[in-house]
Amino acid sequence: MSKYPKGLIKVARRVKKAAKSSERVIIFGDADLDGIASVVILKELLEYLNPLITDKELSVYFPNREIEGYGLTNKALDYLEQFAPALLFVLDSGITSFKEVERAKKLGFEVIVIDHHQVLGKLPKADLIVDPKQKKDRYPFKELAAAGLVYKLVEYLLSREIDLVKKRFLELAALATISDLMPLEKDNKEIVDKGLEALLNTQRPGILALVQLAGVDLSSELDISEKIIAPLNSFELKHHVAESYYLLTEGSLAKAKKLAHKLIRQRKQKKEAINFFIKELKREIQSKDKDKKAIVKHSKAWPSPYLGILSSKILKIFKKPVFLCKETAGEECICSARLPRGIDGVKAMGKCKKYLITYGGHAPACGCRLHLKDFDKFVSCLENYFLNLKKEDG
Repeated sequence: MSKYPKGLIKVARRVKKAAKSSERVIIFGDADLDGIASVVILKELLEYLNPLITDKELSVYFPNREIEGYGLTNKALDYLEQFAPALLFVLDSGITSFKEVERAKKLGFEVIVIDHHQVLGKLPKADLIVDPKQKKDRYPFKELAAAGLVYKLVEYLLSREIDLVKKRFLELAALATISDLMPLEKDNKEIVDKGLEALLNTQRPGILALVQLAGVDLSSELDISEKIIAPLNSFELKHHVAESYYLLTEGSLAKAKKLAHKLIRQRKQKKEAINFFIKELKREIQSKDKDKKAIVKHSKAWPSPYLGILSSKILKIFKKPVFLCKETAGEECICSARLPRGIDGVKAMGKCKKYLITYGGHAPACGCRLHLKDFDKFVSCLENYFLNLKKEDG
């Protein structure tokens, strides 16, 4: 048993060295709230360790899932190549980016992966890796969000600092943990309980702006989910940076209110669109797919950032595995899956991996990418897998 996940202390020391030396650092994060919060925590930790660090030394990048797909991709590396050599952190993704990590190293990057998704048999050849699910990791709790793992860096490096400093990071880790639907037990329960307590006295202008504009009751977890977490999960990007990142790092309350107002409006539009898609999907599934063991659909109409929430809502209605896929311009599909408790979606995709370009995630919430020409074969493979799984269960 270990006090910290494997590799975390080495990463913490590397963070401290990079900050002290004002090294060139790129922080790459997934564009959901867990990824965004992870990037904000790491960036602000580096700035706290060295207040003189500038945007010239410290940059962030979020991938556009619609265009680039999930995680570290060649398209992202095509853009990032101009910044090499540098220290590249890959947060909330990267554990299955085998070829991409190799390419990043060839380009001159030192690569550090901090991820919490399932390991697929081997590890990427990064310089350092933190993922509690990797082999020989003796840290007892395996279900931290990525932001929870980055917060552990804060815990280690700022152990002697006043609580006020750590609470600024803790509130973000709590929001990310709730947003990523991590089990609220053990470490996560402690992060969420303490983080929501810190949120009551938040000094972060971006969160204060959401609280004031939306009239958030900070003692209500439902209000926090609907009026803070939901707008922050916008996925909208500007110059490879998530708009939620801009809000969370904004120092002026007046400017933060303008950004928050935009995210609240986008959230309302997203909710209306999702309700429309759910109605259509429900009607189609009831007429064509109600007897199938899994719901596997694709469409050009669904924006890729909506896939996760659409899959979650369809899962709640039909209580069976759901794989919803967005057709891209490149004759590919980006898929998001949600599964009932006790069914491992990553394992299911592993059985059908010959039809996939990439896949990964958590057991109940995962995703993949495949060529559109292989979609029907993928559907058949999944249906057979879940049919046999039900038979094995008796």
